[in-house]
Amino acid sequence: MSGSDGHKRAGLSGMVAALPGLHWLNHARYALMDRLYRGRPAQGQAEVVEALSRRRDGAVALTIAYNVPEAVALLADSMARFAPGTPLLVCDNSTEPEARRALAAIAAEKGLYYLALPPAPFVRVRTARSHAAAANWVFHNVLRKVKPRVFAMLDHDLVLLKPTDLATLVAHQPVYGLQRWSSRVKAWYLWPGFSIYDGSLVSKPLDFGPDRLLGTDTGGRNWHVLFRKLDVTGFVWPHARSVRVPSPDGSWSEPKMLLDAWLHVGGASYRGGETALAEIRRAFDADPDGLFARLRDDGAEA
Repeated sequence: MSGSDGHKRAGLSGMVAALPGLHWLNHARYALMDRLYRGRPAQGQAEVVEALSRRRDGAVALTIAYNVPEAVALLADSMARFAPGTPLLVCDNSTEPEARRALAAIAAEKGLYYLALPPAPFVRVRTARSHAAAANWVFHNVLRKVKPRVFAMLDHDLVLLKPTDLATLVAHQPVYGLQRWSSRVKAWYLWPGFSIYDGSLVSKPLDFGPDRLLGTDTGGRNWHVLFRKLDVTGFVWPHARSVRVPSPDGSWSEPKMLLDAWLHVGGASYRGGETALAEIRRAFDADPDGLFARLRDDGAEA
C-alpha cells in the first residue's frame, strides 16, 4: 500500500469516527454486549459466591488476572503478610490456557478464591473493554450476590508493603482510590486497579466500562451512575508518588507508582513486564518487612 493510500484510509477512518451519533451507537452496543456477557456462567461460580457470603462482614478484594500468574502470586503473598484477614478473589481473564492452569494452581496453593471467567464475545484482548467486561461480570455475578461490607478492586501487579485495613478507608466516605479525570469534560472516576467501595454501593447499577463520550478509560461510566452525585468535600484520597525500588544487588528499579502502601509494578502483561516483576519479587522476598522504608522517592507525584 502506498503512502498516499495509507493517508486516505486514515482520513476516512477519522471522518467515520467523527460521524454524529456514532459514539452513542458504540456506547449502546457495548452496553448490550456487557449485558449479554454477564449472563454467561463460570464454573464454580455458585460455590465461590456461597463461600464469600460467609465472609461478607469484612472487606472482599478482587483482582482481574491476565496471563501473568507470577503477578497474582506476589499480590497474594504481600496481602497474606500485610492484610491477612482480607480474602482475595482471582478473576481469571487470561487468554492463554497455560496461564489459566497456573493461576488455578496458585489459588489452590495459597487458599485464594478463583473463578475462570468466560471469554467475552466481540472484545479485543489487551484493551480497556476486556478489563471492563470482566469487572462488570464480577460485579453483577459475584459482588451483587455476596453483598460484602466493603469491596476492593486491585490491579494484578500491585504489591502491598505495609499493614493495611481496606475497610477503614471507606469508614467515613463511600469510595476511596486513585482518581482519574476525563480528557474532555470535568468528570472524574476511580481507576479499577485501585478502588475501594462501601458495600452498600452494590445496589447501584455500577458500570466499569470506558466512556468514549466523556473521554474516560476503564471505570469512566461510573461518573454518571455514582461519582457526579458525590459531594467529595472532606474526602481523603491516596498519597500517590513515584518511587524506585532497591534491588538486592544494590541497583534501583525504574520509577514505580506507590499508592499509600501499594506498589504498582506496572505493565506486567506487556513486553518487558515480567522482568520488572521478577525484580520486585526478589526485592520483596529479600526484605518484605523493611522494603517500604527503603524505597527511594523519585521526586515526583505519580
